Amino acid sequence: MSFAVSMTNVMIGLRGESSSSVSSYDVATDADDDSPLLLPRLDRDRMGGDMEADDRDNRDDGNDIDDGEDDDIDENYDDNVVDGELVTRILRGETRFPIPERGLGSGGKERGLKFAPGTLNLSRAESLRYCFVNSTHYRGHLSDRPQSLVSLSDVHKLIYRNNPKSSSSSARHAMQDFFEGRDHRMKHDELEEKVHEMGYSMISFVRDPLSRFYSSYDEAYFRMGPWMGGGHIVDDKPRVKKAYLENRHRVDKYPYLYTGFGTIDDFRRKYCPENLLSRGRFLECNNVPSIDDGDLATRFEKFVRDYSGLDPFDIQCVLNLQVSNLVFTTGEPFPFTAIYNSTDAERGWQEIAKQRGVVIPNGEMTHGRKITRRFNVSMVSDATKRKICRIMALDYCCLNIALPRECSDGVNYDDGEVVYCSVERRDDETMKYALESMVIHPWKDP
Repeated sequence: MSFAVSMTNVMIGLRGESSSSVSSYDVATDADDDSPLLLPRLDRDRMGGDMEADDRDNRDDGNDIDDGEDDDIDENYDDNVVDGELVTRILRGETRFPIPERGLGSGGKERGLKFAPGTLNLSRAESLRYCFVNSTHYRGHLSDRPQSLVSLSDVHKLIYRNNPKSSSSSARHAMQDFFEGRDHRMKHDELEEKVHEMGYSMISFVRDPLSRFYSSYDEAYFRMGPWMGGGHIVDDKPRVKKAYLENRHRVDKYPYLYTGFGTIDDFRRKYCPENLLSRGRFLECNNVPSIDDGDLATRFEKFVRDYSGLDPFDIQCVLNLQVSNLVFTTGEPFPFTAIYNSTDAERGWQEIAKQRGVVIPNGEMTHGRKITRRFNVSMVSDATKRKICRIMALDYCCLNIALPRECSDGVNYDDGEVVYCSVERRDDETMKYALESMVIHPWKDP
C-alpha cells in the first residue's frame, strides 16, 4: 500500500546517490567505531542463534498474563522510572498495562510508563517494531520518496537496508561480493510481501547514537563547506556543486561554522599536520589524530547548542536519526528480521553468511574505512554530549540502546533532563501507523 504524507525535505533528493565523487578527496562515507553497543538477540528460526548467547538472556519465559496488581507501580508513576523487564512483559502481553485511573494526565489523557533506554529484554528488531515515530514532528528526518533503497539478494532471500555511518560501506560490499546483491528501490507493499509471504530476511546495522553523531557531523561539515561551491574539489563534479549551491542556505542559521574558511586548504590547516599538507598527502590526514586546538571543537559545540535536532542541514542526510532510515515515510517500521551492531560487523556478517552457506574470509568485513574526527572529540564537554543524547532520544528508545555514562541517570547536572522512554497504549487517531497496540517513543521529544 502507498501512503501519502505531506512533508518537505529538499535535501533528500541525493539520498542513495553514490558519494564516491566526494569521498575520493577528504571524506569517508562510513566510519566504524569502537564504542560499546550490545549485540542484538537474533531470531533463531530466521537468522540462527550462535550470537544470541552474548545478549541479555534473562527473559521471563512465562506465558501467563497477570493483572498487573502486584507490579511495583506507584500511583504517581509519572515521576517514577519503571524496570525495563516490566515494560518488556507489558509489550509481550504477559502483564497488563496499568488501568487508566492510575495514570491520567491533564485533560484525562492516559500517561505512559517511564523507563530507561537500553533496559528492555528485546532485540533491536523487536524493539523497533513497537516504535512510534511522529512523522509530523520528525518530518525533516524522513524520506518523502514512495520507494526505499535497499540491497537485494534474490538468491539468498536477503534484504539489507542502508543506514549511513553504521558500517554501510562494509555492508554493501558484503551484499554485492558475497550475497549476489544489487541496489534496488522497493515499494512498501513489495517489502512487506517479500518478508512476510516469500520468506526473505531484512537486516540492517546500527551504531551508538552519540558516536554516530560525531561521525555524521564530521562528514556533513565537509560536504557543506564553502569549498563545495567552487575550486578543485568540485571542478569535475557539477552535480555535487549544484546540490551544494541549492542547499547552502541551510547552514545560514549557524554563521560561525565556517568563519575564516574560504577554501579547503584553510580548513585542512586546522586539523591536518603540516608534514602531510606540505607533501600533498591529504587523504592521510584522516588517518592521524587531529591537531585541532579547540577551534573546530568549539564550532561543533556551538552547533549542538543551537541545533534543534529536527532540521538536519547536510545534503547526504547523514545527520538524520538512525530510526528514520529504518521506517517508511509514514513512520511505520520496516519489517526487520534482525538489526546488528555495527561495531562488530565482522561477526554479524559471519553469522548471516553461515546461515546461508556463504563463506566470507575472516577479516574481510573489517575493510571499512576508519577515520579520525577532524575536530578534537576529547574537548567536547559532557554538557554537549547530554544535549546530543536528548537530540538522539528516538534512536536510544526505539533501538533499545543504553545511554553512555555522561547521559545516564545518576549523573549530577543541571543543564537539561535525562533521556527517558515511554511505553503507552497506541492512540488509534494520532498513532495510526504504529504496528502494535503498545508503543515506545521518547518521554520527551527534542
